[in-house]
Amino acid sequence: MDPNRISEDDTHCINRIFKLHENADLQDTTLESQDTKLIPDSCKQMRRLRGGVPGLWAVDRIRVDQMSLQLLLELQHLVRSQHIRAEKAMMEGSWLELARRGKPDTQPFAHLTINATDIPSGSHKVSLSSWYHDRGWAKISNMTFSNGKLIVNQDGFYFLYANICFRHHETSGDLATEYLQLMVYVTKTSIKIPSSHTLMKGGSTKYWSGNSEFHFYSINVGGFFKLRSGEEISIEVSNPSLLDPDQDATYFGAFKVLDID
Repeated sequence: MDPNRISEDDTHCINRIFKLHENADLQDTTLESQDTKLIPDSCKQMRRLRGGVPGLWAVDRIRVDQMSLQLLLELQHLVRSQHIRAEKAMMEGSWLELARRGKPDTQPFAHLTINATDIPSGSHKVSLSSWYHDRGWAKISNMTFSNGKLIVNQDGFYFLYANICFRHHETSGDLATEYLQLMVYVTKTSIKIPSSHTLMKGGSTKYWSGNSEFHFYSINVGGFFKLRSGEEISIEVSNPSLLDPDQDATYFGAFKVLDID
């Protein structure tokens, strides 16, 4: 029997009949008179006519008792299942709410690409100050970009990365020298205690012969660092005039991984 198909009135009638027949001390005649007095007219149609056949009342009573017990058990199971589902939904909602409260809407991150219109010339080591932060693949959230530096706004452990590509084609003219030291430095600067530290560096000394039509060299560095709010990250390179300006070639960024306990 599906309890979802039972109306509230039917459930009420069955409960009345079930309670009436629970009294084992009542005789048939007493039971019949009690039935007439206690069971509403709207419920009497739920009991079968005994037709004057001796013992039929007891059979009907057993059937009603069995039906009532089965119905009540199924109703109890339905109520318990609904209660469990409601408690589960409330617990899941509570955990989700706690997670939202304990975690910022967006973790700090930044991905900056080189601005090809303002790349320094020369072969000496220089700080790159011109980057895109809101164009093409470049994005930034909960961090700040200012004066060529990426500024941390939240304390935490961050993963920093940089990819720098150098290239030269013979159509660009002759190189000043065939031996080149191609390097990249990722530097952290603290404002509260004025100081700078090189966090990562990479590169190599290359021989780019004038007999070759095309030269290319890529440097990739990455590391995990504890950063404080207000600290700045910048990039320095040698031979900036040889930088590849494509957004998939020269870029750097950071994203927060953990809070500081």
